Formats: sequence, C-alpha cells, structure tokens
Amino acid sequence: MPSERKLFQQVVKKSISLKQRREMVREIGRLNGVEQLETLTRTNGIDGALRRDAVSELKSLRATDALEAIAADGTVDDAIRKRAQL
Repeated sequence: MPSERKLFQQVVKKSISLKQRREMVREIGRLNGVEQLETLTRTNGIDGALRRDAVSELKSLRATDALEAIAADGTVDDAIRKRAQL
C-alpha cells in the first residue's frame, strides 16, 4: 500500500485520470494524511474537485485545526475556504 506522501505525489500529476486522482485523495484520508490533504486544498492549479474532496476528507477525519487554518487563509480560494468552515 502506498504511503500518503506517495499518493500525494500521484494526485498532483495531471497525466493520471481525475477519477483515479479522486480515489487517491480518499485513500490519503483513509491513511489519516491530514498534512497532505491540507496541502492539496492550498495548492493552486489542482482541480477544484480534488480540493473539495480533500476538504471533505479533512471533515471526516475531524481535523479541526487544519480546517480552521484553511478557512482563515486568505490565499485559499473563497469556495474552498467556505467549504472548510466548521
């Protein structure tokens, strides 16, 4: 089973299908990869669906510190920030 870091590296590759990348985001959540999920939400150029999936995974992990940090970060897309609000 790949680590959350290895999965993160795969998620950011645009050569992999969106469907596969979305499954990798869910797998990062199953591995409790809070740091990687938080980074995905903050990374410009990442597909919005992947960023929304990352926020959903953070919510399912009850990663309140990460969600609060995302919601307060003015550099994060407004829609993602709103989604991260508790």
